[in-house]
Amino acid sequence: MSASTHSLVLGDIPLGKLFFMRLDNAFALSRTEDMIALVSVYGDLEAELRSYCSFKGEGFVEKRTSKGCFTYILQKRSDTNFIHLLSQGESCTLDALAPDTLGLSARGSIQELGSPRYNFTLNSKDEIWSKNITKLHEDSKNAQWNATYDIAWNEIPTYNDALEKSIARIMTYLVENEFCALYVPTKFLSHISPYYYEVPLLLSSIIGDEARHIEAFSKRAFASGGLQYSTRTTQQSLYTLFQEKNYFKSSFLLHIMGEGTFIDLLHFLETHAKDEPTKKLLCLARRDEMRHVAYGMSNIKNALARNPHKIELIKDVVFKRKQYLDELSGESNLLLESLCVFAGGGDSVREIKIGFEKLEVLKLKMQKNRTKRLMECGIAEELADDLSKAHTPNFM
Repeated sequence: MSASTHSLVLGDIPLGKLFFMRLDNAFALSRTEDMIALVSVYGDLEAELRSYCSFKGEGFVEKRTSKGCFTYILQKRSDTNFIHLLSQGESCTLDALAPDTLGLSARGSIQELGSPRYNFTLNSKDEIWSKNITKLHEDSKNAQWNATYDIAWNEIPTYNDALEKSIARIMTYLVENEFCALYVPTKFLSHISPYYYEVPLLLSSIIGDEARHIEAFSKRAFASGGLQYSTRTTQQSLYTLFQEKNYFKSSFLLHIMGEGTFIDLLHFLETHAKDEPTKKLLCLARRDEMRHVAYGMSNIKNALARNPHKIELIKDVVFKRKQYLDELSGESNLLLESLCVFAGGGDSVREIKIGFEKLEVLKLKMQKNRTKRLMECGIAEELADDLSKAHTPNFM
């Protein structure tokens, strides 16, 4: 690229801090061999400017006299300071790999050479990107709600003791699942290059959603007597998800398998809730979770389309998780009984039977919908069905 000439009009600014601050910046923003035409009303600056250029490693070319002013021609001979100027005029496109020189600056900004390198490990578009990410982020901003003011907590009635306990136990379960959904994306957030800034922005909204769900489900538990039992089987299931260190595997397990199943559970609870405030709470949480699932599905679909061999990572993480959980635990019977009581409306024999039948239908629906989501990600039907059946019976 040919050298350019930049005009620096300093007028009646005398030699001093302001004068040299502007001159320093003019050189910093120029490329090697560019010319700087410094215009001043003072005609006695040549000696000072020659000394400055000698000290800075720049060049003094000549002094020109014009009517009412003087022009000093200087040349940048030191190295170019900013990376962008090496490819000036090129459009900023979304590359497949984030530049390692970006640091914490935004995509499209101009980095100064010598800035520290942060070495973000999630710097590949295929790992984290989603085609619908901008829309999902806009939707998340428009769908914000307040757990304190948007739910009519004072309108929640008191139910029979069995139903109150079942509600509190279910809400306790929902809270611990939401803590997992809060912490999992959080641990990856600082590893994502800001070159793909849309991803951390969306993940931040997801984290905010989960925090709100924790608050709301806790409030609903306390409206029915307080938080209840946290079972070992539930904790073991969540632990396998919490411990995953690979973003691709984690996104798959959390957003598609876990939160996808969670959507069906929330819809089930919303359908059988007996008061409007609880129904509204579950509906709002479900809508949030649907955005999370939409990101995960687009992310995984994009990754598999670019690299079909990644299906092996999915098979590995799903079947290893199943093997681990099969050796340690089965279902959380306390949770299942609570769901039966909730869906049946009480703990009489008749109500428990009704609730149990509804719960069995829910499980079949979860299996069917998981398989469907997996196929939408580009996974063959037979494998999708096997992966779905291998998912933890503790839902998340």
